[in-house]
Amino acid sequence: MLNITNLSDRQLYVESDRWHCSYGYGEPVRLGLVLEAVDLAIRDEEGFSYVIDAGLIPQLDFLDAEILEEAKSEGLETREELLRYAYECYGGVPVNIDAVQPPKASCGMSSFVARSNISTVIAGTGEEMETRHFQDLVEAMSFARDFYAVYAPVIFGFIDMVLDHPLRVGGTGWDKIRQMAKK
Repeated sequence: MLNITNLSDRQLYVESDRWHCSYGYGEPVRLGLVLEAVDLAIRDEEGFSYVIDAGLIPQLDFLDAEILEEAKSEGLETREELLRYAYECYGGVPVNIDAVQPPKASCGMSSFVARSNISTVIAGTGEEMETRHFQDLVEAMSFARDFYAVYAPVIFGFIDMVLDHPLRVGGTGWDKIRQMAKK
């Protein structure tokens, strides 16, 4: 079962007891997915400037104690505040959420959720990818909740491949999760 939580007006957090990764030793680390609406401030001719960024982080019970202590020293106590702190301060493993179900392959079903525009962009890795753009924050967050969150479990069918991907800051997704997870 999926649990969907609002972290802020721009961020959703999605988790399931079935989402995890394993290093081959010790207890597997359960993962959650943050979906964040980002205004690129570059509008096309129809005004579509919002995109959804997605990142994997350890679930709260699997976050490193030092990260939680840092957050608590900032006066943050609630589950939502702690998760948001971890994501905003430490980042996450980026996921191309549009690759889960490519925008042009969604058979029009997604158009019932929110009005969006699909364009091809060049990722930081140099790869071309289709990305869905939204006109405003409300449309972007509606789509994140009603479409991306629902299809997110697909990611965990190929989680090893997602975590194997190199990160811009160096290392891989495995390294990022290891950095953020309980020691």
